[in-house]
Amino acid sequence: MSSSVQAVPVWRRTWVVGVGVAVVLAVPMVLSTTFVSNADQEIAADTAVEYAALNYDEVIVPSITERAVPVAELAENVLADPEGTGEELGRREDENKPYSYPVTATGTVTEGSFGEVGLEVAEMPEGLTVGVAVPPLGSSTALRDAGTTVTFGDFVNQTEYQNVAIELNKLAAAEAYAEVDMDALEGETITVVGAVTWSSKTGGDVTHVVIVPVSVEVGS
Repeated sequence: MSSSVQAVPVWRRTWVVGVGVAVVLAVPMVLSTTFVSNADQEIAADTAVEYAALNYDEVIVPSITERAVPVAELAENVLADPEGTGEELGRREDENKPYSYPVTATGTVTEGSFGEVGLEVAEMPEGLTVGVAVPPLGSSTALRDAGTTVTFGDFVNQTEYQNVAIELNKLAAAEAYAEVDMDALEGETITVVGAVTWSSKTGGDVTHVVIVPVSVEVGS
């Protein structure tokens, strides 16, 4: 007695069905997934010291470097459209705080005031000057605010949150100025990459911005 086996269509075979189901499930997963660069993947930490150590080199410096815009261009944009520029290029903790921005600048070093040197940058808007913070960089929050997405609520209290800025500044001071002769800096052409907070000490119009650097290249 002869028997015949009816061929199972390829599309109904178990392994094909399995692959098909996987593809169907995977497509919406891929479409709904946001892929981020390493610079956006901050590592949570319990203390400011730990946070800075874990994130400075791998997250914050790349984030600022990759997003940096020429400071003169930023200034023109902010003066023309402060809120729009802030939303597009800046970061801030909440709507009551000023925006901080990643920037780059090339210019000639001049004499500065306490905690900074002056930087003559071409094409800056009239009445707006630039400085570059020098070690120890102090308590400026520019690097924290421009280079991270952490907020007060990520730490146990306001003091620890402020300490994040201080610890990041310590690392920046050590690394950005590691090969810079501070005594011979005046008159040199430098290129800096760093962050500025767009705010005025007097609460009026901004007339001066200070770049907190993550890198300083002399003679460039």
